[in-house]
Amino acid sequence: MSTYVYVKRNTLHPYTYPTEDTPYIQFKLVSISVAYNMVHSKQIGWERAKKGDYEEWFKNRKKTKHK
Repeated sequence: MSTYVYVKRNTLHPYTYPTEDTPYIQFKLVSISVAYNMVHSKQIGWERAKKGDYEEWFKNRKKTKHK
């Protein structure tokens, strides 16, 4: 089992991740304990990313930068 996981948030519309909001989505690679604290703290918007979310976001980010 991995000791590090990705957490994500959308600074424009919390808890939603449409493709058009790609520039506003943030990812962080943190340890599991830090991820738990980020998700359950009073900071709005952080949630644990599913497997493959980071790769999909990275692909969309590359597309938007080349336009």
